[in-house]
Amino acid sequence: MSVQLVSAPVLDIAAAVLAKDPAASLGQIALAAGIGRTTLHKQFATRHDLLVGVASRALDISESVIAAAPADADPLRRMVVDLLPFGAYLTLLTAQPEVFADDTITSRTDALTAPIAAIVGGAGSIRTGVPDWWLVRSLHALVFTAWELIQGGWLAPRDAPDLVLSTFTGGVLTR
Repeated sequence: MSVQLVSAPVLDIAAAVLAKDPAASLGQIALAAGIGRTTLHKQFATRHDLLVGVASRALDISESVIAAAPADADPLRRMVVDLLPFGAYLTLLTAQPEVFADDTITSRTDALTAPIAAIVGGAGSIRTGVPDWWLVRSLHALVFTAWELIQGGWLAPRDAPDLVLSTFTGGVLTR
C-alpha cells in the first residue's frame, strides 16, 4: 500500500499510538486519529497493512534525514535533532517484528545500517567489537527514549539532543 494514500498526520498518530501500545487495534488508532474505523479500513484492510504503511513512512523519514545529515558540520547531531520529532516511528522499526515479514521493509531497514554507522564513525573512534547493528539499535533506542520523555513532560525538547548525544558518545565512542 502506498503511503501517499494516507495523510502523514494519520500515520504520525498511528505511530504514536503504537509506540505507547504495540498491540493497539485499528479501532483504537482510528479513534486517536479522529477518523472512523471504516475510513481507516479503506486505506488499510488489516492491522499488518497499517504497520507496513507506518514502517514505510518511518523509513522515508529516516532515509531523508540520513541522506541530509552528512552535509551538516556535525552530521551525528543533525541526524539526532532531525529524528527526535519522529521517535515514535523508530520504535516501530524495532518493536513491531511483524513488519519484517515484508521484504521491502526488511531490505530498506538493512540498507540504513551502513550510512548510519558511517555518520557515527565520522563523529569519533568506535570501540573495537561494537557491531554496526548495535550502533543503530542503540541510537534508535536513545532517540525513542528522549521522544517518549518529551511527550511525557519529563524532558525539554531543547535538552534532548545533548542528552542523547552525550549518552551515546559516552557509551559507544572513545574520544
